[in-house]
Amino acid sequence: MIAAMAEGLGERPIRELVAPGLIRRRQGPNWVADRSTGMAMGRPSDAKEKLIAAAADELWRRSYGSVGVGTLCTAAGVKRGSFYYFFESKDELVLAALEHAWERMRQRFDATLGDTRTPPSSRLSRLFESIAALHEEFRDESGVVPGCPFGNLGVELGAIHPPVQEQVASIFAQARGYLVALLREAGANGTDAQELERRAEQILACLQGAQVLAKTQADPDVIRRMAPVAVGVACGPDESVVKTGA
Repeated sequence: MIAAMAEGLGERPIRELVAPGLIRRRQGPNWVADRSTGMAMGRPSDAKEKLIAAAADELWRRSYGSVGVGTLCTAAGVKRGSFYYFFESKDELVLAALEHAWERMRQRFDATLGDTRTPPSSRLSRLFESIAALHEEFRDESGVVPGCPFGNLGVELGAIHPPVQEQVASIFAQARGYLVALLREAGANGTDAQELERRAEQILACLQGAQVLAKTQADPDVIRRMAPVAVGVACGPDESVVKTGA
């Protein structure tokens, strides 16, 4: 390391250049990253986005415990110093990766559930089809059926990492919001809000369970086979609420 500044002759440095654009400084007995000074890295936002996208894929393919900072940097094609320029820890990157993964998944929710040209029941089936196809694409590229990126991390870290638990819960709440809106559009306006939320939660649970089975059985088609079950839940006691069929 290159000493950038010292308290005095013979003293240990209080600031050191550890990578282009990243200086660390002593704060009491510890070292902390100092992003306020240092040389420009050049296109830093590109490196940050690469790290977030790589983390979203690697954490989905594997797990939090099996992916280290070095692996994430290699997958992103950036130097290790870039990681500490943007993130204090791997946990901070995980939260950004979860948000990135949800933005990608949200596009599938919008494309399927938001297609008002199609009957609601068909849209719900198409959501399951879209997620099954996503797992097939991932399997073809990596040999792995990954399961739900949010459920995976929620199960692995939720009990020991409250910020992850909160973010996964927020993502699931947004997903339920899409389903509640679909149920209302399907003609369930006479159903009270609590019942709509209950059905939406059951449909989401169906989707989550399907992805767990798909992962454990290495078979994305399980997700497709659960679509009629989700449509049945959407119908509720009165099957006229949502007409079944694709």
